[in-house]
Amino acid sequence: MKSNQVQGIKCGTVTVAVYKDITGETYFKITTDTEEVLPVSYVIEDTLYLY
Repeated sequence: MKSNQVQGIKCGTVTVAVYKDITGETYFKITTDTEEVLPVSYVIEDTLYLY
């Protein structure tokens, strides 16, 4: 039987907020709650800029 529980200690959260301005241009803001997850936020940011 599989467990849905995560094993480990949470080290942070990365949040991506997506906005659309009045011209229809989409942009996003990425925030983190700890410096430990900054590298993950950089990967997400770089990937989103490709689109």
